[in-house]
Amino acid sequence: MFITAIAATIAATGCSKIKQLANITFDEPLNEQVTVPSVPGYTQSVALPPGGLELPFPAVAIATNSQQYLSQYGSATNLVTSVDLKSLQLQIMQPSAGNFDFLDSVYVFISTKTLPEALIAYDISIPKGATTLSLFTNTDVNLKNYYTADTIYMRLQAHINATPLAGEQLDIPAVFHIIANPLN
Repeated sequence: MFITAIAATIAATGCSKIKQLANITFDEPLNEQVTVPSVPGYTQSVALPPGGLELPFPAVAIATNSQQYLSQYGSATNLVTSVDLKSLQLQIMQPSAGNFDFLDSVYVFISTKTLPEALIAYDISIPKGATTLSLFTNTDVNLKNYYTADTIYMRLQAHINATPLAGEQLDIPAVFHIIANPLN
């Protein structure tokens, strides 16, 4: 009985190790551009109230193309075991002399038509003069079900201390880290 239990434990551990060796891991870059929304009732010449304002951005629909991307690696959506956000940046594209001085903090959320919003990245300490921000990623969220959906929705929530320039354009490059396993 004891030897049977040991043999079962060794077999289970061995199978787990073999399954891990079959993992396919890769990174998928995703890039989106957004326009900073206007602040209703405020312009560059009108000061914001003390303490600033929350500035919600509209959600942006992004095609994941996950099925096509996975097929390049000989995988499929049903074989994905985990997805996490490896990196996410915000970059000022227009105007060329723009910076994030208007921003106190920013939070990035992801959702789908059937899944609720999840916080995936943030920064609460924006340095003055910055034109690119590398946000902190939330590694506590497995984004598998978001990534395998046809479309995800990305939304920014910002706290501003000044009115941003009209028509300011942001580039949002992100990298998702995917693990798939053909033994699933």
